[in-house]
Amino acid sequence: REARAPFHFGLRGVGIEATSAYSPSDTLFSAFCHALRQQFGPTTLQEFLDGYDSLKPPLLLCSAFPYVLARSEEQVRGWKLPDPFDPDQAIRFFPRPLEPPPGLPDMPKERKRVKRIAWLSEGIFRAWVGGESLAPYYDAEYLVQGGRVWLTTSERERVAGWRDEETDAIRLWAIGDVPRVTVDRQANTSAVYQAGRVWYPPGGGLWLLARWREDWRERGELALQALGDAGIGGERSAGYGLFRLHGPHALPKLPDPRPGGRFLTLSLYYPTEAELAEVLAGDEVNYRLQMRRGWMSSPDESRDDKGHLFRGGALRRKTVRMFVEGSILHWPDGRPVQGGLANVTPDVFDTHKVWRYGLAWAVGYLPDRQ
Repeated sequence: REARAPFHFGLRGVGIEATSAYSPSDTLFSAFCHALRQQFGPTTLQEFLDGYDSLKPPLLLCSAFPYVLARSEEQVRGWKLPDPFDPDQAIRFFPRPLEPPPGLPDMPKERKRVKRIAWLSEGIFRAWVGGESLAPYYDAEYLVQGGRVWLTTSERERVAGWRDEETDAIRLWAIGDVPRVTVDRQANTSAVYQAGRVWYPPGGGLWLLARWREDWRERGELALQALGDAGIGGERSAGYGLFRLHGPHALPKLPDPRPGGRFLTLSLYYPTEAELAEVLAGDEVNYRLQMRRGWMSSPDESRDDKGHLFRGGALRRKTVRMFVEGSILHWPDGRPVQGGLANVTPDVFDTHKVWRYGLAWAVGYLPDRQ
């Protein structure tokens, strides 16, 4: 998804000053459901959601992660945005696994340095999950974006043309904030606030993995195209969140999880009660839980037994905990798909259910712990 505007993916805090660099899978899924309803109606959306009761759900997806197009230092002056989009020029980034890298000493100083890394290039990620030693790439030269992004030698050369104008350091995307103003309609007074945003260089944006059930592919891709014009994330009224959909493009295969082995999730993961004990079995799991909360958004309204009206866009959804991307867990025997949709419907809203996406996009994780 090529970015056509900055994005705002809210982080919990005092206001909306902070933003994430990527779109979590549950945010993406909720936005997709809204687009599906707008394009095809509420009956089609309910049919889509009912499909998650089967062993072959209509759509599996991961979170949407950053990518940039290749631009070397030699190409800075003559570089032009590819037209049409060339997937071979995209350098994709993955979340860091939540355990020490293979082949590196697990020392306190290095542990702190590694924890600062948020994103791995595809080359580093594939080597890591495959158990290869990362010692040849572990040098300050390959840690860019303030030590937050780790690249291989060749990938660093391919992105070296993206530079910060002030520091001349490699900058692949930027996170900051801009002033916004709100006006009180009753007092007619204004108040200034800061809104966080992330913006990507020309041609860059977010990428994701998706697996459709064939009967939903055509309608689903139409809904995604419409979502690009409506926007995703927060601050859409200010023009944020717009994107141009490219693809689908084939991605070289990632390792599949082995029954009884470990896996890494590329999506937020909400295990069923039956799965939870199995995925946490043993002492070789490394994970972090995240509280998923916020406001629901629905065009529908609901009334309680006293006649009070509740609007679907002004209610807090229930809070759930999910495993974050990069968590390493045990893959249970049995079901080919792990996780499910979390029911976060507010108690006072009974017009329809509100769901958060929590199916794991599992990648086989092969190395033994160091």
